[in-house]
Amino acid sequence: MGMCSRQERIQKDIDIVIQKSRAEKDCLFADFRYSDSTFTFTYVGGPKSVSYSVHVSEDYPDNTYVSSSENDEDVLVTTEPIPVIFHRIATGNNCSN
Repeated sequence: MGMCSRQERIQKDIDIVIQKSRAEKDCLFADFRYSDSTFTFTYVGGPKSVSYSVHVSEDYPDNTYVSSSENDEDVLVTTEPIPVIFHRIATGNNCSN
């Protein structure tokens, strides 16, 4: 049961992010993918596209890792859920409401 509810929560958070992005006509994110415990998406609005990976742990949202193709060495460890992480990236990339 614990595993199921964790998976459901992750899926719900991912669905929120994807729906929000599709609702914004000028949103510059694409290529959403989710498998096992990794959610990836791409920012396509700058001079070069940047891919982001969000790796979730057994105790999601605790110990969630965020990395980007721009800087593989710089991995953020957070306890924030996926919509909050996505919002932080989006506002940093001028893709906000």
